[in-house]
Amino acid sequence: PTRWEDQTKYRGGWVVDGQRQKSLRLRLQGKWGTLSNIFYNPYLPTLDDYYEPWTYDYQNLISAPLADEQPTARAISMVTGKYMDTIEAGPNWDDDLGGSQVYANNDPNFDGASDEEMRQINEINSTVFFYLPRICNHCLNPGCVAACPQGALYKRGEDGVVLVSQERCRAWRMCVSGCPYKKTYFNWSTGKAEKCILCYPRLESGQPPACFHSCVGRIRYIGLVLYDADAIEETAKSPQDQLVMAQRNIIKDPFDPEIIAAARANGIPDSKIEAAQ
Repeated sequence: PTRWEDQTKYRGGWVVDGQRQKSLRLRLQGKWGTLSNIFYNPYLPTLDDYYEPWTYDYQNLISAPLADEQPTARAISMVTGKYMDTIEAGPNWDDDLGGSQVYANNDPNFDGASDEEMRQINEINSTVFFYLPRICNHCLNPGCVAACPQGALYKRGEDGVVLVSQERCRAWRMCVSGCPYKKTYFNWSTGKAEKCILCYPRLESGQPPACFHSCVGRIRYIGLVLYDADAIEETAKSPQDQLVMAQRNIIKDPFDPEIIAAARANGIPDSKIEAAQ
């Protein structure tokens, strides 16, 4: 959806409850909330929240009769199958300050910014862009897995890939809301939820996922790290401004003899320890 980062609307990810006795819970809802909303998810993005997908009438470029004007390929909605007179949104529509200043001021990333901070942001003449790949992150503590009442999503123990069991999925679509990146989607043809599978058949044969392999700038890079699984929950409870450093701290040095010994004690083979090194 266009405002996928607006978690007050879509309720993706996790939140911390309490000041002293901190507990981690789904932002979406608890067990009773899931039960009461099982047949209607009020936080599910609707079709209007996305851009209308379209294609073009390319056949007209070939089959158009002889005329004084050059034939055109009009836009055709992939939802209704009808011609579209105007295209109002699309992928990467607002990248590189493509929207208006009003649109930028409504960006959920600026929630909490003071008037002075917004004034300074709007006065910047030279802006630097950092392009980040928006893909399924196969999270350590996946919100989509926790949100599914059917238990259809799971995280593989051998490599951490998060998958959807097509046999167990019953199309509740809680996973769509539970994902903070909105990278789980519903296939209306199959009636099942789908997501990135990290090309696990390629991983199992020693190859990188297709998108990682084809990325010229190597923005998408895959590797193996050793981390402290017992510290995941406490790390997720960290304050917002400390999350990045907290996550870095649970990644362990693969050259440390104590870490190597602990990894072996937990059944991690030497081949994976060497890969982490």
